[in-house]
Amino acid sequence: MTGISRRGLLRGGVVAGAATVLGGVASGAPVHAAGINPTVAGEAAHVRALRKALDDAAAGIVGPHGTDGKGRIIVKAGYAGVPTYTLLNTLVIGGNTVLDATGARFVAKFGTVMRKYTLDRTNQHSPTPEYVTDAQGAFSAPVVSGAKAATMLINHVPGSATTGYSAPGNIMVKGGEWDPVSAWVWEDSGPARARADKAPPMNVLTFIHTQDVEIEGVTVWNVKWWHAVELNAVRRGAVRDCFFKGWVENPTWGLWQGEAVQLDLPLSGNTWAGASDGTPTVDVQVQRNYAGASGSQPSWAKLVGSHTGGQKVGQVHARVLIEGNVVDNAKWDAIGAMNTTSVVIRDNTINNSVGGIYVSSMSARVGGQPPVQVGPNPVSGVDIVDNRVTVTAGASGALRNAVRVSADTVGHVSPVSDVRVTGNQVSGGTFYYTPNVTFRPGTTPQQ
Repeated sequence: MTGISRRGLLRGGVVAGAATVLGGVASGAPVHAAGINPTVAGEAAHVRALRKALDDAAAGIVGPHGTDGKGRIIVKAGYAGVPTYTLLNTLVIGGNTVLDATGARFVAKFGTVMRKYTLDRTNQHSPTPEYVTDAQGAFSAPVVSGAKAATMLINHVPGSATTGYSAPGNIMVKGGEWDPVSAWVWEDSGPARARADKAPPMNVLTFIHTQDVEIEGVTVWNVKWWHAVELNAVRRGAVRDCFFKGWVENPTWGLWQGEAVQLDLPLSGNTWAGASDGTPTVDVQVQRNYAGASGSQPSWAKLVGSHTGGQKVGQVHARVLIEGNVVDNAKWDAIGAMNTTSVVIRDNTINNSVGGIYVSSMSARVGGQPPVQVGPNPVSGVDIVDNRVTVTAGASGALRNAVRVSADTVGHVSPVSDVRVTGNQVSGGTFYYTPNVTFRPGTTPQQ
């Protein structure tokens, strides 16, 4: 967001915010049954019961549903007669826990206050519905107030000094429907509903400073501005067989930041909990997911990727597999793996999207206006293989490449090496490779 970072909101009175086999137990200090979840006045009894069950699981107390094969305590949310959980504050999941939400629906209804935002006039956007602004391009919109964080669910992080991947891990979220805006907008119509004017920007599932995280079979509806899943300083994460339907476009940043699944690293403006130590996200699988429109909102800008660079050389995401996903009508590059080394992108289907697959290095930089580049962050090992890509101009007027591999040269040259591009079927777009991109010996880049 322009002017107000998630870290700033977290510190203030307003709160906003390739493949390895998963398994094992993350390190972290034990927690007590007194609870990792906030006590929330006004929540229904079954929501309070779910918070208590998650608190018990975090404390190692096995409930009626036992444990799974990875030693995780199973907490079930979906059961007959109680299909909907209206959350008035962030739900917190501890280590060694499975939240099985199969059959349940989660709705956010956090407290909000109004804040001023600035419309982004630099990048391309979808032209409607337009925001009404003052002469300086500013407008008012709600942000989350008085909640733990502007996310429906977050993992337990013991304290602000938590670094690396040390928060309790070995976590799974399975199934359920997650809806962060409908409680605010269901009675609205027209532009107010299309912009979700009364809803705050939010994440849905956020994980930070932890390891061994699985997200499987969830359905996420109509996220406003931010992300359905954020893996931020996560080691060994998997997002599989999920549906991401509908996104309310963020008018304060370019479309390049609109990932359903965001690979992130905690810096001064985007740390949800723990230290802003720049720990990258590594060993991630994003497989067999779907991103597209819902009945009320258009599609996401991107299914998966990253738009955040590190503050020093070496803060680079690594070993990411993006495989077997389907993306319809993406507003930008459907897959945008930036600042990521050893990435495999294969057997994905991208239909009628503004762009297809974009891989780019990012120089290490310190945030600011503009950011200051402090050193090169080269990446090596890029496989873009056997994808099906159809590119079509979007409502913003943008039209991007079907496949693009770019080496960042702003401030420093961050080369991209050991690249293989082969077997892709494309329509409506082109292949493009910048200087300082080198290919795997013995291979011929697809043109």
